[in-house]
Amino acid sequence: MQANRYAFNRGLLKTAIFLFLFILELTAAKAQKAIDFTLKDLDGNLQRLSDYFEKNVILIDFWATWCVPCVKELPHFQRFYDKYKDKGLVVFAITVDGPETVALVKPFIKSYKYNFPVLLDTESKVIALYNPRVILPYTILIDREGKIKHVHQGYSLGDERVMEEEILELLEPKEEAKRKGISFYLNEAFLNRNFSDKDYVDRMREGRESQIINQLDLSLTSGDYLAGVRGDANLDFSPLEDNYRLAKRFFEINKRNFNLRAGDFYYSVGRGLVFSVLKTFEKEGLEYIIDTTVDGGKFNLSRKKISAEIFGGWLDREDSDLKDKVYGGTLGWRYRDRADFKINFLGSQLEGGSAYGNKSVFMESASFDIPNISDKAKCYGEFLLVQKKRYYEEETTNGYGIYLESGFFLRNLSLLLEFKDYKNLDFEYNRPPLLESEQLPLLANQFAKDARDVTGLSGRLDYNLTKISTLLFGKLSYLRDKPGGNLRNVIHFFVGLEKKFKDTGWLNFISGYREENTSSLVFYYTHGSTFHVQTNASYPLTSRLSLELDFKSKDFRGRHLDYYERRSFLSVHYSPRWIATLFFDQTDDPEILFFKDKKNWLGGQIEIKFTTANSLRVFYGSNKGGVKCSGGVCKFFPPFEGLRIDAILRF
Repeated sequence: MQANRYAFNRGLLKTAIFLFLFILELTAAKAQKAIDFTLKDLDGNLQRLSDYFEKNVILIDFWATWCVPCVKELPHFQRFYDKYKDKGLVVFAITVDGPETVALVKPFIKSYKYNFPVLLDTESKVIALYNPRVILPYTILIDREGKIKHVHQGYSLGDERVMEEEILELLEPKEEAKRKGISFYLNEAFLNRNFSDKDYVDRMREGRESQIINQLDLSLTSGDYLAGVRGDANLDFSPLEDNYRLAKRFFEINKRNFNLRAGDFYYSVGRGLVFSVLKTFEKEGLEYIIDTTVDGGKFNLSRKKISAEIFGGWLDREDSDLKDKVYGGTLGWRYRDRADFKINFLGSQLEGGSAYGNKSVFMESASFDIPNISDKAKCYGEFLLVQKKRYYEEETTNGYGIYLESGFFLRNLSLLLEFKDYKNLDFEYNRPPLLESEQLPLLANQFAKDARDVTGLSGRLDYNLTKISTLLFGKLSYLRDKPGGNLRNVIHFFVGLEKKFKDTGWLNFISGYREENTSSLVFYYTHGSTFHVQTNASYPLTSRLSLELDFKSKDFRGRHLDYYERRSFLSVHYSPRWIATLFFDQTDDPEILFFKDKKNWLGGQIEIKFTTANSLRVFYGSNKGGVKCSGGVCKFFPPFEGLRIDAILRF
């Protein structure tokens, strides 16, 4: 009893300290100067944010090709750009597509004929600073003094009216005193969950029925200098279990021609064949955000034609105290502002018990990138050699990776072709390109993500019927691999359309067929044929009130089992204040039924936006899980039953 009382008092004391630090930073955090950054655009040119300060109002939008609310919002940014660019509005659409899907970005932009600047954040450098919760879409408005004035999380029909009013206000010439010194950027995220599923509580949580998770991200910037920390707090109750830690910390010098960073950082080499640790969400909730970082240092030097980069450090092994070591570098040459050529290398030493059992891995690669060929085409290629030593094996294993991508653009038509051939490319810290589409989260567990021995080819064709605001598209992919020495073949085909109506109304429809054949029992769950269909529609009722309906379905017929899955939600949006959503999922998936004998999942959620940047979400009921772009945002929801309260604040 005495020990329990001591643990409880200690938990309260730590909580009080954490809240005190939060309130202290909140008091100090006033109007922030936007954090400077440099990213490449789709033509390979470097764009530095601070170059646009003083003379321009800047709109920054974080988006992804697979994010439904993002796709709905982008046409409004094109309208803003056309209407106000001569008055000083600059639009930067920063895509967070990682190396595995970044090939889709330029065809997407070309298909819709967007002409505002699109920047690539394939290393999660900028989203980690401005949007650490990875909420998509996420929009920031910066005034002529370089200060952040407005932030918008998610998108509902009608939000564009609020944004346009804010843009017009910022475009009005004003005399303001310039702020110097240190600026703060603070993000606070709070999640409370109360579990009503007693079986889950007893089996997985050792009787703890409630949980509080808190993350506090603080960045400080002054001129070319940037520093940041992240504090995590995790409290479980009945019985009490607490965990407080300084999860991230870094210091960075960001000059025009070089960058030096010490501490934690995200990093990718090439298209992810060599190395890639990113900030992305794969599961819902703060505790499920995948944000592995390198803890060490990196130095980048860039001139007009030559660039060089070296990095090194340690990666914390998930759910353990082990650390894996990595180091590497890149040397690049730019030819006449038209093509980039790079050579890369990576070395790593891994502790025992890693995902693939590697002890040491060395990689060398060469890549070329021609992002714009007379505004009609683009191409990219990467070639990789790998040498690996595994634990308990004497011989060295050799492998290779080849990835080729090309795009062709002719008036209303765009074509994307991709080819990959990987041999023994199973490394713990890379994310090689996927050829199956992130547009189809319903099929996520069927994606051929294995990189050991796989050959694939895919083609996607888009045709824009501009007169009727309709995009038609189709994709065909073929994959062949040998997981565990057993041959597997996958053919996948889907077609779809996107239609815009009534200025803000939107309709998306996709239907497809997937066939997988293999002799391995390991893939009994995906061996067979899958017919899938999905649709999403948003319809405006008034200038602020709108309805959104989403439905996804797949029917699987396999050699060893048959099952179906349905996901649906209905949302009522009142811009910009609240969103009410009703979820209903159905499945007879044997893997779901094994853990919870439940076919029907029903839940409701209300989101209240106190401001455009601060929101509170309350969910009650049951949810089967999966990626859901509901309530104007895209997130991953795990299977859950009970009450969940999620608050996100920005100061």
